[in-house]
Amino acid sequence: MIWIIAQKEIRDNLLSLRFLLLFLLAVVFIPASLYTNYRAYQARLSDQQQVEKSNREYLRNLQVTQIFTAANFAIDIYWPPSPASVFAEGFEDIHPRHLVVGKNSVEYGAPLAVGSSMGLFGSIDYLFVVEFVFSLFAILMSFDAITREKENGTLRSILANAVSRPVLATGKLVGGYVTLALPLVVSFLVGLLTLQLSGMSVFEPEFLARAEWVLVSSLLYIAVFFLLGLLVSSSVSSTYAALVLSLAVWLTVVLVLPRAGSLAAQLWRPVKSDQVVWLEKLSAANAIEMEKGKAVQDAGLFPKTNPSAEEWGKLQKRRSEVAAPFEDRAVQAIRRIEGDYRRRKAEQVDLGLTLARLSPAGAFVNFATEMSDTGIRAADRFTNDAEQYREVLQQELFSKILRYVIPGVGITMGLTGPINPATLSEFRLARVRARDSVAGVDIAILLSWFLAAAVLTYGALARYDVR
Repeated sequence: MIWIIAQKEIRDNLLSLRFLLLFLLAVVFIPASLYTNYRAYQARLSDQQQVEKSNREYLRNLQVTQIFTAANFAIDIYWPPSPASVFAEGFEDIHPRHLVVGKNSVEYGAPLAVGSSMGLFGSIDYLFVVEFVFSLFAILMSFDAITREKENGTLRSILANAVSRPVLATGKLVGGYVTLALPLVVSFLVGLLTLQLSGMSVFEPEFLARAEWVLVSSLLYIAVFFLLGLLVSSSVSSTYAALVLSLAVWLTVVLVLPRAGSLAAQLWRPVKSDQVVWLEKLSAANAIEMEKGKAVQDAGLFPKTNPSAEEWGKLQKRRSEVAAPFEDRAVQAIRRIEGDYRRRKAEQVDLGLTLARLSPAGAFVNFATEMSDTGIRAADRFTNDAEQYREVLQQELFSKILRYVIPGVGITMGLTGPINPATLSEFRLARVRARDSVAGVDIAILLSWFLAAAVLTYGALARYDVR
């Protein structure tokens, strides 16, 4: 009996204008968005490789004396794009992909790519199509599934013919969901074929695993919204009321709740801006630099005219001894400011993400971006790896450069050991495997919404009085 009801729903939906419109939108936008994002991935990868090649050549030809010409010598690093970003650009599109690693800080650099009007209006990628278009059509394809039967008087006849209410609801769910999932699966496969023909190796195991998880989460996500529409349809008596209430549910779950979570986190966990933190670090470093310079000046550690190599070596050694406590203080002060900022920022982001993920839209977006390796954890990993790279450079480069701000004299610099810029370690971002990117809590949240909507739908049908 379930399959008979499901077949009727499939036939009705396949002949409906809603299904035709959804199918056309899916087969056009999903392959097109995947192809467009693949071209964007290639452009970002090419830009990054070109810039990194230029950096390597610059360091290879850099003379030690040139380091002294910059008040604060630093090295640029870049966030390599993820191949799976074809599904969701995530933080790759908005997070700075260029960091400047200096002696005491890691700062955001200038954008690597040139922006476009898409930055103003947003881009249409696979994540956008599923999050907004498919969820809306899922609601629209189920909001009148029960009310239509009520208004036509057929629901009373169906229930009077020994068809149980759970069987009716299950048949409606199976039939409607099949016709909803069909456009998604077909367009997804067409999109992968488009990527393969464009030169991308979609059958590479790591990429294929991420693609499979993205599709599974998408199917679960639209199932939640189909059931929400079915729940509304089972709870009201008129199609008009079901439409209005369904749209209200969609707006609340997709647009309001995720953004409300971020807003609440900003109100409950306020954090200073990046500019304010940068000024605090600069002020602390400059103050200690002045103290260090005065200490060197008071110690009379200035070279004579044309000092011998032995005299210069002794002078530099003594300068290092006087400067060492101030160097440690500067590092500790800056790291204390950075540590406090990063801790507070992490608390704010974690709170906002936790609240946003309580909605199915928030859970799906977080899961899809993590599987695309463009989510919050990927952005944090880039920043954390940059911090670790700074520690490496501290040993290889920064700890060997002495810089003094002498009051009334100016800036003087020196070295405590040999430096070869060409042999400095290169930055490498550690990529995680697909299985380590799976955010099980997001799947659990989507399943919870699905089960809750299913139970409430069956309960609403059970309370329906056929008289």
